[in-house]
Amino acid sequence: MMTSRERVLTAVGRRLADRTPADYKAEPDVNRMMMERLGAGTYEELLRKLQIDVRRLDPKYVGPPFKVIEEGVYEDYWGIRTKPTRTANGSNDMHVWTPVWDAQCIEDLEKHAWPTTDIFDYSVMRDQMERYKGYAVMYEGADLFTRPCILRNIENLLVDMIERPEMAHYIFNKFTEFYCEDVTRALEATRGGFDMFCEWSDYGTQRALLMSVPMFRTFITPYLKRLINVCHAGGLKFMAHSCGAIRPVIPELIAMGVDILDPIQVAAAGMEPGPLKRDFGGKLAFHGGVCTQRTLPFGSPEEVREAVIDRVATLGSGGGYILASSHDISADTPAENILAMYDVSLRGGAL
Repeated sequence: MMTSRERVLTAVGRRLADRTPADYKAEPDVNRMMMERLGAGTYEELLRKLQIDVRRLDPKYVGPPFKVIEEGVYEDYWGIRTKPTRTANGSNDMHVWTPVWDAQCIEDLEKHAWPTTDIFDYSVMRDQMERYKGYAVMYEGADLFTRPCILRNIENLLVDMIERPEMAHYIFNKFTEFYCEDVTRALEATRGGFDMFCEWSDYGTQRALLMSVPMFRTFITPYLKRLINVCHAGGLKFMAHSCGAIRPVIPELIAMGVDILDPIQVAAAGMEPGPLKRDFGGKLAFHGGVCTQRTLPFGSPEEVREAVIDRVATLGSGGGYILASSHDISADTPAENILAMYDVSLRGGAL
């Protein structure tokens, strides 16, 4: 039987493992629910009970405390301001006005307090690597598009890309410089010991891209390619995340060197698993694909099992698939559905 690390890297290499590897990410409320349900005293114990093959690294934040702008509004190290809100099924963050929303020129952007990676202590990642021996280890958190959209306001940034391109390039470059240094310092701290790096951005809506393909090539490709190159130079596999209907830019991602595509939002236009595997499965691996919009929160356990069986059979045909949800599992998801998704007998191969 393969180790978890061998299983994941075999899938990333688009070869058949002893069974389909699995990954897990959920909202904090879900983690607490599942830990109680399974009698897990720690998050690590929960992952082991679900037979999850991937672990994640986290540097320690040592920067200044987040600012309290006003009651209930906090500002993070990017200058993004957030107001936590409660919902019927948990909590969510609502992003609110920042001074960067009002910037009119590069000089205004230069006045912003841009962070450096000195806000993190990467040395703690060495101990994490020791604990995760035998597992595939991922570092993630970079965001070259969506986080800039939050800081600048998505409408402003999209307009910048058309009317003030120099401002858009300035912002994208700032984020890219930070995250290239971030992954470099993580590699140094762990002596290149982890396996994968994931960048989070969302380029699509439910029905189409947020921008044209030529705009993507102008404003996304140069910066994402820089980050991919840093990762590949460090021996890492690169996972690109984007929710939404992003099929038109998948060839662009492949050309840049993306190794794994996440999260396969199957409810979005053009993101059906079968055609994706047929057209792109020879050039990249897939991560995700179990729908968090419909199947996991609203389906029956049997419908969840059917979805898992389908993803393993289609996206996992011949290898090249890591079972995971198409977004962090949300608090409106029944525990029974999560248990159905991670029923190891559905992953195929030797158990």
